[in-house]
Amino acid sequence: MNYPVWQLDAFGGGLWIILIAVFHVYIAHFAVGGGLFIAVMETRVQRLGLTPLKDYLRRYAKFFLVFTMVVGGLTGVGIWFSASITAPGATSVLIHTFVLGWATEWTFFLAEIVTLLVYMRSFEAQRSTRRLILAWLYFVFAFGSLATVQGFISYMLTPGDWLTTQRFWDGFFNPTYWPGLAFRTCVCAILAGIFGLLTAQGVEDADQRKRLTRFCALWTILPLPLAGLSGWWHIAVLPPAQKALALGGNPENAWGMQVFLWAGPVVLAGAALACVRLPRLGARVVAVVALAASFMFLGSFEYMREAGRRPFLVTGYIYSNGIRVSQVEAANRDGVLATARFSRVKTITPENRMQAGEELYFLECSSCHSLGGIMLDIKPRSAKYTAFGMESLLTGLGKVGRYMPPFVGTQEEKKALAAWLTEGLHGPAKPVAVTIPQLPDPPAPAFNDSSEYVLTVAADRGINMLADADGRWTLGVGPQNLTAQLIKRDPSPMLVTADIQVTYAVENGPSGNMRPGDKAFTAENIRATPYAKDGAFNPYPLVTVQAFDKDGKLLAQTSAVLPVSTELGCRNCHGGSWSHAVAGIAPDTARDVLKAHDRLSGTTLLASREPVNCRSCHATGGDGPMSLSASMHGLHAVYLAGRGAEACNTCHPTDPAGATRAFRDPHNAAGLDCTSCHGALEDHALSLLAGEAARNSASAKMLMALIPPRDVPKPQPRSPWINEPKCVSCHVDYGAPQSGQSFGPWSNGASDLFKNKRDDVGAMVCASCHGSAHAVYPANNPYGANRDNLQPLQYQKSAKALGGGKQCGVCHAMDMDTPAHHPGMGLE
Repeated sequence: MNYPVWQLDAFGGGLWIILIAVFHVYIAHFAVGGGLFIAVMETRVQRLGLTPLKDYLRRYAKFFLVFTMVVGGLTGVGIWFSASITAPGATSVLIHTFVLGWATEWTFFLAEIVTLLVYMRSFEAQRSTRRLILAWLYFVFAFGSLATVQGFISYMLTPGDWLTTQRFWDGFFNPTYWPGLAFRTCVCAILAGIFGLLTAQGVEDADQRKRLTRFCALWTILPLPLAGLSGWWHIAVLPPAQKALALGGNPENAWGMQVFLWAGPVVLAGAALACVRLPRLGARVVAVVALAASFMFLGSFEYMREAGRRPFLVTGYIYSNGIRVSQVEAANRDGVLATARFSRVKTITPENRMQAGEELYFLECSSCHSLGGIMLDIKPRSAKYTAFGMESLLTGLGKVGRYMPPFVGTQEEKKALAAWLTEGLHGPAKPVAVTIPQLPDPPAPAFNDSSEYVLTVAADRGINMLADADGRWTLGVGPQNLTAQLIKRDPSPMLVTADIQVTYAVENGPSGNMRPGDKAFTAENIRATPYAKDGAFNPYPLVTVQAFDKDGKLLAQTSAVLPVSTELGCRNCHGGSWSHAVAGIAPDTARDVLKAHDRLSGTTLLASREPVNCRSCHATGGDGPMSLSASMHGLHAVYLAGRGAEACNTCHPTDPAGATRAFRDPHNAAGLDCTSCHGALEDHALSLLAGEAARNSASAKMLMALIPPRDVPKPQPRSPWINEPKCVSCHVDYGAPQSGQSFGPWSNGASDLFKNKRDDVGAMVCASCHGSAHAVYPANNPYGANRDNLQPLQYQKSAKALGGGKQCGVCHAMDMDTPAHHPGMGLE
C-alpha cells in the first residue's frame, strides 16, 4: 500500500514476471550445471587425452557464454525490473532483509562473468592447467550463486523463525533451504546433460558422437532419481496448509503435480533412448523432446512452489497484493483507500463509488488478476455474481479457500469493490419483476352447531424448499408431510381413528390415503409442485382433506395450504437466472453449485450422469460427512456473516420482496424475523457445527474456527430438524411473550417439535389448533390474505387459533372454563 500500482489491465496478473522468470530460472540452473559439465569435460579432455573433443568443448563453452551471460543476464535484470514495479513491497522486503546476501550473490555473479571470459580466451593459450583451474573456479562461483539465491527463494516460501526473530540467518537457513538446494543441484546437472545431448549431435566423427551421446545420457539419467527424492523431501517439510496447496489443494494448481510426475519420466526415457544407435536426426529430435520435458519438469516444480506460498509473497508476512499482515488491522479499521499512499480516492461517496471500487481492484486484486488478459482474467470470474454475491465472496475470501488473501478494508469499501466487479464490469443487474396474484379462497365446507365432526390438518413444514435443479441435484427435503386429526364433537370430545378413512388431494398435485396412527392420520412424502398447469408460480397449493366412515359416508372436510417453493437463492452467488421467471434453479446455477462442491471437496459430481441427492452423503453426520444442514449453514455462514436476516432471505424463500414470502404469521407483523427464533446465521451454524464437532468431525471444527459467534457467545450443540426453537422460550407458561429471542434451549427430541408436540392431555397436536410453523393463526398469506386461515374461518368464523377467544365449542360443543389443553388459553 506504500507504493504506486502499475495498471496493466490485460497484461496484468504477474504476466510479465512469469514470462521473464520462466526463462531466467531455466537458464540460471543451466548456468550452474553447464559449469560443472564444462569443468568435468575439461578434466576428461586433459587428463584422459581426449584432445579431439577440445573443439566440441570450445563450441559448447561459447554457446554457454552467450546463452547464460547474455540471455540469462538480460532476463535477470528483467526480473528485477518487473518485480520492482509489480510487487514493490515484497522486493523491498527481500532487499532490506538480505542486503548483504544480495551483495554476496552479485559478487559471485561478477566472478562468474570474469572467470568465464578468461576461460574462453585461454583456449588460444597452451597452458592447459590454467584453463582447467578456471573451469572449476567458474563452477564454484556459479554454485555459490545458486546456494545464495536459494536462501532468498526458500525464505519466501518458509521464512521459519525469521517471522519472530527477523534475523538474517533464521531467514536464510529456513526449513526448505537444504531440500530446495538438493533439488536444484540435481536439476542443474540434468539440464547440462540434456544440452550436452543436443550439442553432441554436432560432432562429425560418428564414434566420438556416439561415445559423447552416451556420456551425456548417463549424466542426465543419474541425477533424475535424486531430483525426484529431493523434490518430495522439499514438499514433505512444508507446513500442512502449504503442502496441501502445493499438492493441488487449489484445483487450479493440481496440474502442476501432474506435469511434474510425467515430465521426469519423459526426460529419463529421452536420455535412455539416446543411448540407442539412432540416426543423427532422430537423436536430435529425442534431445529436443527431452529438453522440452526438462523445461516442464523444472517449471512445474516452480509452479507448485509458488502455489504453496499462496496467498503470500512472503509466507505469513506479506500478502500477494503487497499488503503486509501487520497492516491489516489498521486498514480494516481506517480503510485501505485512506491508508494507501498513492490512492486517488480517499473517501467513498455515492458519486465516486465505482471509481473507488476500481481503485480497490488495482490495490488488492491486480497483482494476480488481469482485465481481459490470460492471467486469471477477472471478467469471466466475476460475470456470474450479483453485487450481493460478490460482496459475500469477498467476506469469505481467504478463509475456506486459503489460496487467496482476505479482503482488507471497511464494509463500505467491500461494497464498492463488489459493485465495480459486477455492475462496473458487466453492467447493472436487471431487476426481476415479481407480481403476486391474489388467489380466490375455496368455499368453506358447511359447519354449524349441529356438525358431528371437526377435521384439522396441517403441513409439517410451513416453509418447504424444493430444489428443482435441472435434474442435476436435489437437497432431499422437497416432499411434504401432512398430519390430520378427526375430533368427534362432544362436551368430552374424542379423537377418532378406528374405521375411518382420510384422503387428501393436492391442487395440481398428487392425492392418496392418509395412514392412521396415534390419534392422528399422516401422509408422508407428498411431492407437490409450485407450478400450476398454466405455468404460473403458486407456492401455496391447497390440499383438500376428507374423512369417511367405513361405509364411505363423508364425515368432515377441510382445506389447508401445502407450502412448496423453488425460490432458492443459489443464483445470487452461483450465477444463472430463475428457471421459471421468479423461482427455480436454472441449469447454469445447478452446474456451478456442483462445480463449487468439486473444487472445495475434491469430488467429481459435475461429471456424474446421475442426479445427485445431497442427503445420500450428508445424511446424519457422525463418521461420514456432516449433515446437510450443518454443511450448508456452516459453509455459507463464512460468506454471509454480518447480514442478519438478510442472510436467511438470500437462500430461503423468505425474502419479503420475493415470490414466496414464506414468513406469514403474526411474528412477522410484530417485527420479528428469522433470527429471532433461529439466531443469526453465524450462531445458527455454530450450534449445528457444535453438534457435529461433538461427533469429532474435522470439517466442523475447521468451519467453527472461521465463524465468530454473533449474539450468543457459545451456541449449544443441536441436531438439525430435531432440536428446534421452543415457543415457551418466549411464551413462558404459554402466556404473552416475555422476550423476542428464542434461540435455545432446544426442543427435546422429535416428539417435542411443534409439529408433533401434544397438549397437556396428550390429545391435540399443536399445529392442529395453531396452524403450521411460520404460518400460525392468524397468518397473512401473500397469495390471499386468508389462504392460511381456512380452518379457523371454517369452524369459528375468525382467524384465531382453534378454540381461541373462548370458542371451545368448536370441539366441545359448549363453552368451557378450564384451560385443559395448556395454560394461557385466554378463557378468562
